[in-house]
Formats: sequence, structure tokens, C-alpha cells
Amino acid sequence: MSLFWFIVIIGVSIFVHELGHYLAARLQGVRVPVFSVGFGPPLFRFQAAGTEWRIALIPLGGFALVEGMAEEPGEPPRGYARLSFFGKAAVLLGGVVMNLILAWALLAYVFQVQGLPRPVETEAQIIEVLPGSLAERVGLRPGDVVVAIDGKPLAHFTDLGRIKERPGRHRLTVVREGERLELELTWDPKEGRIGVRYGPRVELVKLPFWQGFVEAAVFSARLIPLMAKSFVVGIAGLFVGKPPADLVGPVGIVSMAGEAARQGLVALAQLAAMINLSLAVFNLLPIPGLDGGRLLLLVLRRVLGRRFTPEKEALVNLVGLAFVFLLLVLITFRDLARLVGGG
Repeated sequence: MSLFWFIVIIGVSIFVHELGHYLAARLQGVRVPVFSVGFGPPLFRFQAAGTEWRIALIPLGGFALVEGMAEEPGEPPRGYARLSFFGKAAVLLGGVVMNLILAWALLAYVFQVQGLPRPVETEAQIIEVLPGSLAERVGLRPGDVVVAIDGKPLAHFTDLGRIKERPGRHRLTVVREGERLELELTWDPKEGRIGVRYGPRVELVKLPFWQGFVEAAVFSARLIPLMAKSFVVGIAGLFVGKPPADLVGPVGIVSMAGEAARQGLVALAQLAAMINLSLAVFNLLPIPGLDGGRLLLLVLRRVLGRRFTPEKEALVNLVGLAFVFLLLVLITFRDLARLVGGG
């Protein structure tokens, strides 16, 4: 089942990405002779709307063959090559935009069904209690929520740490599994620390789909720069032998898909949303062959005021795609080593 859900999530994500390129081209009157989900020998194909639609053997990518994007030397510009700068940019960014829209829709579904996590700043939730600490001796447990100290409601969750400002006895009002408790705590500076790790209580607020969609867009705007940095650090780490622990490839995603499927539809939607955000960010990286690399060449062509020859551009994109393939191989070997080693 893990492999099944991996193929479904990746297949849909790739289809949506390539559909973005397809729609951006067709809306500008540019033909798309071939639309393929997957690489290699076609398993299934049919003709419709002037395009051959394919599902191919290797489900790790896809392509929309936009007319005129791969210019032939000596031939007059046609299709994509005849578009304006902004028309070409729209075709290149179409896939990224569609992945973002799908990710936002999936997150909106999660926020509608499960809820959007929001911190309650006026309540302190206990995350960890250190063994042998004062907190453990007075009876605090992970999951407890401190709502008042000495009968006074917390103004901010950090008020819990202010107990150390006044030695002596304190009364903590704690909510545990819906039940309100009173715990006595005597602070002595010799203790050094209370012995808890805590933060604001997080509640899940269910939102209408449209509001969740907006929240998802805002959330991704904060997350995308962090994801881009993580990709750059991860790629650099692969080549120096120090990849980050959270860097995963296809094998790792298969395992994650299986775990998400066991947890239910909401977990699958969350995973699919993160994969679509990752695809959007990765494709925007200025690596030749990817959308970001092609966009960079387009911008350089406009800024420098001269064209690159089709042969040079094709060579640059080929080198970029070879680099991406090498990354995929390295990450896959790392996934397999981690799987075999149990790490």
C-alpha cells in the first residue's frame, strides 16, 4: 500500500505541475504535442485536443512538450519561441503555480476537517518534565496546561518561568485531560531550575474552506524561503558527505506515504500538500533544466539583450538535468542505506 499511495500522490502532483505548463501554453495559442506523466516507455496513451496524453513507466517526473520551446537551428521561431517575455515566463511558471494551488487546497481541506493550529499565548502547556526535577516531585506531567499561578490567570505562557523570581510556596492551577487540578510548588533558588520544557497551548481551530485556503497561502509564504534554504543546504550536504537528517528521496517518501495512509485521509492530504510545496520550490531553484533554470536564462536573455544559441541552451539544460539525476541517485542511495541500517 505504501508504493500505491506514493504513486498516487506523486502522479497527481506531476500531472498538476505539467497541466500548469500545458494550460499556460494553450491559452496563448501554443500547441502541446505530447503530455506525459512519467518517463520512459508509455504504458498508456491516447489522442485528444491535438495532444498525445501518456502515462509512462517511470513515475518520477513528466513533461509537457511545448511547441517551439526546443528551438531547431536555422528554423524560424514558432510556438513558445514567438511569445513575449511575459508569455514565456507564464509558461515556465505555470507548473509551479498549479502545485501551489493544489497544496493550498489540500491544506484548506486539512484546516477545515482537523483545524488550523493556533497558539493560546495565555496558557502554558508542559511539553517535557525532567526526571528527578522539582516539577516531577510536585506532580506535573507532559500535556498539563498551567492556566493560573497563585489564583491569578497567566497573562502570557512565559509567566510560568517567573515563579523563580519569588522563593516560597506557589499554587499552580492545572488543566489535565479536561479536569482542573491545584498543585503546590515550593520554589527554592537552590533547585536551579523547575525542570520543565513548555510553550503556549496549541488549539485546533476549524475554518471554512475559503478561509483555510487563504491561511494556507500565508503559511506557505513563510515556509517557502525556509524550504528553499533547506534544499540548498541539503544539496550541498550531499556532496560534502553531511546531508541533513530530514532530506529524503523517493524511497523515503514511499515509507512516509505508507505511514500517512495508516493515519488516515487528513495525514495523506498533509503529506501531499508538503510534496507539492516541495515540488514548487525545487522547480524554482536556478538549476538548468528545471523551470527556475529556464526562467533564469530567459531573464538573462532579456537583461543582456542577446539570445543564446539553441545548441548552447540545450547543452546547459542537459547538464542541469544530469545534475538533477545525480542528486536523485545520491538521495536514493542514502534512503536505502538508512532503511537497511534502520536509521
